Amino acid sequence: MCTIHMRVQCSDRFSELLVDDVEPTELTIESIVGMALLEVFNAVAVENVTVHPSPEDNDEDGWGW
Repeated sequence: MCTIHMRVQCSDRFSELLVDDVEPTELTIESIVGMALLEVFNAVAVENVTVHPSPEDNDEDGWGW
């Protein structure tokens, strides 16, 4: 079994996250990432998908964390 940890950030100009719409967005991401990984692996379990709005101030490296 392999464990893959991913952290992905989308810039504000491509983000359409609504504050009241976080759970459906997380479920959609979970489904899409799971289907993509099934192209490479025989079995996939996607867990702990969380979505947060991007911070206003980004660090110099562009990650903003």
